Amino acid sequence: MSKISIKLNKKYFLIVFLSLSILLCNAQKLSTPSSLYYDIINNDNGNEDKILAIEQSLNKLFDNKDFLQYGIDLTAFSFWLYQNGYLNKAISKSEKAVKFYETYTPQDTNFYLKNLYLLGRLYAKDQNYSYSNHTYFKIIKEKHTKTTIGEVYQNIAKNYNAEGNYHTATSYFQKAIKEFKKENKYQKLFSTTISLSQNYHKILDDSSIKKGIENLKNLDSLKNKIDFNEYQKYLINETLGNLHNYENLFEPDTCLPYYNKALSIAKELEINQSISIIYNNIGHIYREIDNETALNYFREALKYSKKNDIDNARSLYSIGLTHLDQKNYSEAYNYFESSLNKLKPKKNRHIPLEELIITINDKNLGVALLKDIGITLIKKYSTSEKSKDVLETALVYLKQADRLIDLIKVESTHKESKLFWRKKASDLYINLVKIYYLLDKPKSAYHYLEKNKALLLLEDLTEERSKTFFNIPDSILKQEQKLKRKIAKTQNNLKASKKDDYKLTSLFDIKEEYQLFMDSLEYKHPTYYRYKNNAKILSFEKVIIEAKTKNTTFLHYILNDESGFGLAISENKQILYEIDSISLVHDQINKYKKLISKPFNSKKEKKEFATISKELYFKLLPDTIFKDNNSNLIIVPDQNLQSLPFETLMKKEGKYLIEDYHISYAYSISFLEQNKQLKRSYHKEFLGFAPINYKNNLPTLTKSNKEINRVAKKFDNDILLEENASLQNLLNALPNYKIIHLSTHANANDSITPWIATSTKNITLNDIYSTKNNAELVILSACNTSIGKLQKGEGVMSLARGFFNTGANSVVSTLWKADDQSTQEIITDFYTYLRNGISKSEALRQAKLTYLKKHSLSEASPYYWSSLVLIGNPEPMYSSINSWFVLIGILISSLFVFLLYKRISKK
Repeated sequence: MSKISIKLNKKYFLIVFLSLSILLCNAQKLSTPSSLYYDIINNDNGNEDKILAIEQSLNKLFDNKDFLQYGIDLTAFSFWLYQNGYLNKAISKSEKAVKFYETYTPQDTNFYLKNLYLLGRLYAKDQNYSYSNHTYFKIIKEKHTKTTIGEVYQNIAKNYNAEGNYHTATSYFQKAIKEFKKENKYQKLFSTTISLSQNYHKILDDSSIKKGIENLKNLDSLKNKIDFNEYQKYLINETLGNLHNYENLFEPDTCLPYYNKALSIAKELEINQSISIIYNNIGHIYREIDNETALNYFREALKYSKKNDIDNARSLYSIGLTHLDQKNYSEAYNYFESSLNKLKPKKNRHIPLEELIITINDKNLGVALLKDIGITLIKKYSTSEKSKDVLETALVYLKQADRLIDLIKVESTHKESKLFWRKKASDLYINLVKIYYLLDKPKSAYHYLEKNKALLLLEDLTEERSKTFFNIPDSILKQEQKLKRKIAKTQNNLKASKKDDYKLTSLFDIKEEYQLFMDSLEYKHPTYYRYKNNAKILSFEKVIIEAKTKNTTFLHYILNDESGFGLAISENKQILYEIDSISLVHDQINKYKKLISKPFNSKKEKKEFATISKELYFKLLPDTIFKDNNSNLIIVPDQNLQSLPFETLMKKEGKYLIEDYHISYAYSISFLEQNKQLKRSYHKEFLGFAPINYKNNLPTLTKSNKEINRVAKKFDNDILLEENASLQNLLNALPNYKIIHLSTHANANDSITPWIATSTKNITLNDIYSTKNNAELVILSACNTSIGKLQKGEGVMSLARGFFNTGANSVVSTLWKADDQSTQEIITDFYTYLRNGISKSEALRQAKLTYLKKHSLSEASPYYWSSLVLIGNPEPMYSSINSWFVLIGILISSLFVFLLYKRISKK
């Protein structure tokens, strides 16, 4: 740790100690720790003897029922223990002090809160960020006006940042800034503003980088309040340099003036740690331009980082990356190993890797290091060392990186933070799959293919099932739903207007209320709380059994820009294969989607479609996977495959894949199978929803009335039309129906929150996440309901996914702006076939084939019939045996038995 860092920490704890001392002066009749306590800590005995003597003194005070003095001495003792390097003992005594003041009468709120504050800091020092924040939340809950609440929020934010929970940290840094403004604490306001921008930089996306730069402009308002010292000027320039060192928004040299200014200040102040950081950052600018220059900067960084293990590790890692760029894999590996060694405790450099994962300080660096060691070994295997041992070693590092991300994700409370780490994990999973491909181990690859898909969705499902299993009271479930609705409503209001301070504060307060509510469940229902995030991946053996019993082939994909793999699982074959020429495949998929998202206007377009369709077929669907002749095909797509209708692929011209298979899609096999087991309790059969007329200049959908009425006749139904098709009526109705059919406008892309139009306000994806449904089937007869923002490692954040998240078993949705007439024809026929007792996937297939038989030329373009896709459980919803025939059969049988009985009786 640097001298500056040590000074800051000691200074901080001195402030805590002084505040405790001042507090002690106001504590009823006694003002300070006892004279005996002072005699003990000031004598010449060793610390162990002092500890024993103070313990005896405390016991005596307690036995004599001198509780006020006992509490004061216990508080002072816990702080002394920390100062003298006994962190674990300090925590133990601080916990004891907190418990004491929870029950002490007369109640002393000030003393209680100060002890909580100290305990929160001690937990953070021990890297127990979860316990630290739980302690701070107790302070917030007290709502005590004299508490320095800004510092509490700041410390919570720092804890979340240390955990890698950056999005949640953002909210708490913002809240701390607001409080420091109220408290006129300008130095704190400065440091927290810097911390917030540094936090934005770690999120590393376009929006966060812009916010980070904009946030630093707020420092201008402090110039007439405080004089910035040289170190503060350094922090401003270093942070601005980091934010401008982002290639998506800026040219590589945009950040150099900021870095050069920061470097000049750091050298003037002789702060080696800061000099090292800037050299390292400048080196990364040159990595893409001039590798040797980059290497020189990294070596300079290394010189100045000798006394700080984390910075030293970062410099060694950077040198390793440069060698990796130069394809010097052995050198890269050695530097990465040296870097990893620096992250180990000084007293125990031989600590096993699995133990290091638990204690590692810099989570981002840890994940990056472990991943790049694995990648380096894979590249080493591919170019020179064709030894399986190299691959097995790579597996160890990549699996530990995955484990580290899992540990981080457990502590992440914000959805965006979880998605951030899912994205990081995705890079690991494809490399793990690549190793298992090289080792010919499809079973092992399956596990990581599954982890790469909809794991957060599976966790939400596990949480929902565990509520039933552990009998969580209805009152708690209703309270949770109420809070979710409040959050969704506030988020929608923010989206619809400028983000003023009042609305941002309102959203923060509701989220904080929700967090405190969820934390309370940990103590009231600990078993549920532990189990709710324990998502289980379905075993490979069970998938094979499912394939056998359902006559199904599962097709599982994983892709990135550099490579792609598919896994086919059927009863007799489990084949892991590589997708060749992946960059070409990506280009072809993008061209293909443009072609099929509109009618063919020329023979040239039709020919181009046929050519690409066949090429994609052979790259994505090799012949070896279809040896079992299964009729059902369940596809688990990845990346841009998630918006590709496989039904349209052709093995030969004029022969679509849909002609041979019942095709459906799944977010993951584990989610598909476990979602089937969710208990759904609906009271009615069919809900039809069609606003027809809209606000917000949306065009009238006159045909939607006919669509709803035509299909509703097949079921016991309720219909919401025109003004009755309102937002509130829909939200209220969702939990009650087996089938939900929405015929309306909708939209989704990666720049907006997906929405569905009602006769009043749009229902957004946020709204859907705050609802509950029990639907066996949801029909989204609207545009773009299967598309949305692609979250790498998790999937598309679509409207369809929103309905799965809140209870649906299967969803029929659209991949592009659908044609009204063809959609109505296909949907109507789909319901007819479904009512006859065939599976959902077969019903949709038959409806599409019927459409193709009835139409030709341009009207037979895939644009008209392939936009509708089935996601989720493809199984039948109704019996194939007509219930009237069954009833008549029972009556005839009963009559026969009755007549036979009478005949026997007469005899």
